[in-house]
Amino acid sequence: MVLPFWLEHGIDEEAGGFFTCFDNRGRERISTDKFTWSQGRFVWLLARAARLADQGLLAADASRLLETARAGAAFLVDHAIQEDGTTRFVVGRHGGQPETLGQSGRSVYADWFTVMGLAELARTTDDSRWLEAAAPVLARSRADHLAGAAPTPPYEIPAGHEAYGPRMILANTLLVHAQAAEALGVPGVEREQLRESVEAVLWHRLPDGTFSEMPGPDPESLVSRHRVPGHAIEGIWVVLEALDLLEDDRDRGPLLDSLEAMCELGWDDEHGGLLRYTDREGPVAPRGVSRDTPYEQLVTSTWSTKLWWVHSEAAATTAIAARRYGSAGAEQWHRRIWEYTMATFPGGEDGAEWIQIRDRAGAPLDRVVALPVKDPFHICRNLMQLIKLDGK
Repeated sequence: MVLPFWLEHGIDEEAGGFFTCFDNRGRERISTDKFTWSQGRFVWLLARAARLADQGLLAADASRLLETARAGAAFLVDHAIQEDGTTRFVVGRHGGQPETLGQSGRSVYADWFTVMGLAELARTTDDSRWLEAAAPVLARSRADHLAGAAPTPPYEIPAGHEAYGPRMILANTLLVHAQAAEALGVPGVEREQLRESVEAVLWHRLPDGTFSEMPGPDPESLVSRHRVPGHAIEGIWVVLEALDLLEDDRDRGPLLDSLEAMCELGWDDEHGGLLRYTDREGPVAPRGVSRDTPYEQLVTSTWSTKLWWVHSEAAATTAIAARRYGSAGAEQWHRRIWEYTMATFPGGEDGAEWIQIRDRAGAPLDRVVALPVKDPFHICRNLMQLIKLDGK
């Protein structure tokens, strides 16, 4: 249902790369521009799907998946990666000037998703050249992030706040890169960098088990008070997998407790599902002193929406916690989240695969979230995580 849609509608056989600028229902392609963020993630999912197909866990043509992934990676190398180790945020269909106006020239997220795509392709194909192509992008983006100089479009971090999101995505990127480097036997320093990145993520864990998204100097400000359940939940599986790779023997119990705490914090008792943003006190509208920055406007105007990636990440993370780490509480949350997710997001007669943006009551909401794209990454990644769990 999901992957077949994208193999039919998302592959640009003529110019290379992928189409992802569709409306929320998947009925209309609204642009042929190519956001590097989504291009890198598409390469990742095709490479991972090919590996599952080779293992007999996914009914798909592995050779076609890899051929398409290589073409997408070549498009990134040829048109997105720049000489200074940064990537272009968006390019036109053939790699030139995009039609999309008002978009940043760079986002560190686009850099990191490019690295993830190239690294996963290297791991699947046993071809270290893709890792070599990713190396300058990873080095530049990590250095800029640590120096506080990494741009974060589409959302600007309010001044004075320490953001969880970039730290979590960097940890994910380093995890994918380290897994690829170790699979290929390529020497590197990814393990130590990954360890540092994991600690930066865990810095956001609070005594009550929840994760703060953007702590700042005023604990009563809206930015400091608000929470992002989906981000925290996604980061938990990233940290669990990273700790396993690092052979870190610390107790996983606190992270499993945090998973339950974040599910509880984000769950909408009235309509079901996980809210996009909540207050630190529970599943209600974030409150506190506001400076009316664009990010604060986003939080207050969209806090009650229900998003595809939040629910697919939560479904996968709770399943991982239950089946790999034996958490009975996570198993209960998985059943609740999975039931809501499958009753809400698949398109059915209203659209193709998933209608990924919903209002609080679960009705389709035709608006842009983050980028003007319909991105298959989270859905495919999380469904493949579930397939891998079932296939051992």
